[in-house]
Amino acid sequence: MSGMVWANIRHRKTRSLVCVAATGIGIALLLVLTGLCRGMISEAAERLKKTGAQILVQPRGASGLLAFKGSSLPLKYAPELERIDGVAAACPVLTWTTTIRKVIYVVYGVDLKRYEAVGGKLQLVAGRPWDNPRECLVDTRLAEANGYRAGDTISILGSSFTIAGIYQSGVGAGVYLPLQTLQSSLHLEGMCSLFFVRTARTDAAAVQACAAAIDARLPALTAQILDRYEEIMVNEVTGLNEFFGVITTTALVISFLVILLTMYTTIIERTREIGILRSLGATKGFIVGLVVRESVLLSAMGVAAGFGFTLMAMLWLSRAHPLLTMALTPLAGFKAAMLGIGGGVLGALYPGLRAARIDPVEALLYE
Repeated sequence: MSGMVWANIRHRKTRSLVCVAATGIGIALLLVLTGLCRGMISEAAERLKKTGAQILVQPRGASGLLAFKGSSLPLKYAPELERIDGVAAACPVLTWTTTIRKVIYVVYGVDLKRYEAVGGKLQLVAGRPWDNPRECLVDTRLAEANGYRAGDTISILGSSFTIAGIYQSGVGAGVYLPLQTLQSSLHLEGMCSLFFVRTARTDAAAVQACAAAIDARLPALTAQILDRYEEIMVNEVTGLNEFFGVITTTALVISFLVILLTMYTTIIERTREIGILRSLGATKGFIVGLVVRESVLLSAMGVAAGFGFTLMAMLWLSRAHPLLTMALTPLAGFKAAMLGIGGGVLGALYPGLRAARIDPVEALLYE
């Protein structure tokens, strides 16, 4: 049977290639879009963890995404937080976004000494910390993507700043400004978006107890444990899970329709051949199995093509848009493969059953 399946695929090369390519595009669409979304969230959560803080404090009801113009909190909460049992230090941070050469970057406004007190040590690879309000720090990814060096001038929020230093990427934001400078630029004097909190003890139970104490002591605020922040972000981003569901369904439908159309037209063209097989004693199960095997093989080839398209997309993105992050796991690849093959099997069922019901005598007379 396997030889017959391969022969049928090779006999209709163009149709088989179109089927494989269409299925591959659906798989690549699923992997690339979900990979980019997961990558963005994973990178943001990982950057927060590397600040060294254990707890993130925001206004109650604030969004889990910190990259977009966070809400305003009075700085007076800082000493109140530090008086809570279990809190070792609290650092106010004002978050914003800016566009540099058509790419969006997250900006943190901080006091460097207080930031380092909660664990946010920026590892400088060039330059020095800022020593005046018109200086900033940028990470290595931003600097490499744009060719910046320490001492260069950069435009942020409509103002010119000198890059005092370049720090190792992966900690917090892509750009750091003095807190008072960012407050003045945004007309948010005396305000911040969030607080990073370092706890006196770092074991899970102590961090949990500290977060609960903050919630109880300051009901206007909410304390989130940073080790679980990626999960929180996924759950809080409106429509994200629905988006993943739509993309998954789209990939399944593409695979289903492509295989259905391919196998249906193939069955019509092979009516006489099927009649000959039935007259030679082929059972209905044999005919259905023949169709399903061919569809599974086409789907598997489509999945392989999808992985290839995804790899090419990743290579292109890494060169054209080096600041984008894709997060793909073996589990995501396995799910995509199962969707592609599952859609192929479902798409083959109707053509297979139709082929099995063909009357041998009528099929032999079919023109």
